[in-house]
Amino acid sequence: MALFCEQLFLAALLYVAGEFIQVDMAVFSDATRETVFVVSTLMILLTLAAIPIGLRLFKFRKVADDLRQRGELALLKWGVLRLSMIGDLLVINTLLYYIFGFEPAFGYLAVICLLSMPFIVPTMSRCEAEVTVDETHDEIHENTERS
Repeated sequence: MALFCEQLFLAALLYVAGEFIQVDMAVFSDATRETVFVVSTLMILLTLAAIPIGLRLFKFRKVADDLRQRGELALLKWGVLRLSMIGDLLVINTLLYYIFGFEPAFGYLAVICLLSMPFIVPTMSRCEAEVTVDETHDEIHENTERS
């Protein structure tokens, strides 16, 4: 939960510094259109790949099996990876928005990441549910493999 709050705090701090305090972070505001294009294309591809993977991470067979076998240790490992995938992109896109002088593509990507964050909130009940062995799910999965 600390990592989740830290990422939201950093993004909010960048937003407040750039919008309200008006800290001049636009060090690449005079960058060429090619540079902006390459960086924004890279971030778009990275963001659009990382969000679906991050949201579905615990559904992948290897990760789900690891969560059931190792419990809390696996949850720490995979949970930090999941939070980092989406939360770090939120902070990076927010920073790039201000560094490139209010380039809208980075702002939109940051908003997309921010809208994805509620789906990965690491609450205690969600964490307990992830490491609990689901007997009905295992039976359904075994019956599917047999057919």
